[in-house]
Parts: sequence; C-alpha cells; structure tokens
Amino acid sequence: MTDLVTIFATNGAGTVTAVDVMLPYSTSWGARNVIHQLIGGGIAVSLVAPQPRSGTFVVFFGSEDAAYACAQLHQQESSFTLEVVDRSHLGMTYVVDSSVSISLDTDAARWKVTVGFQEIT
Repeated sequence: MTDLVTIFATNGAGTVTAVDVMLPYSTSWGARNVIHQLIGGGIAVSLVAPQPRSGTFVVFFGSEDAAYACAQLHQQESSFTLEVVDRSHLGMTYVVDSSVSISLDTDAARWKVTVGFQEIT
C-alpha cells in the first residue's frame, strides 16, 4: 500500500512530502494509572489518561535529496504535523524523540528516513 505523506514543521520552517509511510511502524501508549496497595488489603486506583503515543516511524522517498530534506527539517527547533492520506489515524503532532536516521532500501531502490517521535497532541 502506498500512501501520500506530508510532514509540516509547525514553526513554518518547511514541508516535505514522502511517497510512503510506516513500514515498520511501532507505537505505544504509556499507562499513567496509579495503583495504591491498601494496608488492610485490596487496592485503590487513581485513573489517569494515558500518555500520548511514542515510538518510531519510517517514511520513504524517491531520491536521496528528498530524504536529506526530511532529515534536515527534523533538525529544526519545532514540533511537526504528520498527515497521511487515507490513514488519518496515523496523523499527529509530534516532536523528535531519540534520533532521525537515513538509509537506502536497496531492495526497493528508495531512501528511507526513520524518526523517533513523541506525540504531543
């Protein structure tokens, strides 16, 4: 499946458009509930909304220049908006967490950019 992917820097620094996204895509939501062990036995629970998603995603580009433009965009002091046509559940506003890397997928003859992210909204 090929998806049109657009990444915007929310500070206005730029936009990149990729040819495909999310292979592999890894994400999780951290639980923040607090479970209290009661002295007399049993538990009490304080329910708290989970943390926003975090993980890694990969976007693919047809050229090395486009992949480097994506990596350079992610070096900006900014948050970013990810939009994926036909897969709106993947869209989010995020900041870079951990690293951004570039590599060549020789099997498919395309460049891939891997982004570590923390969703913020």
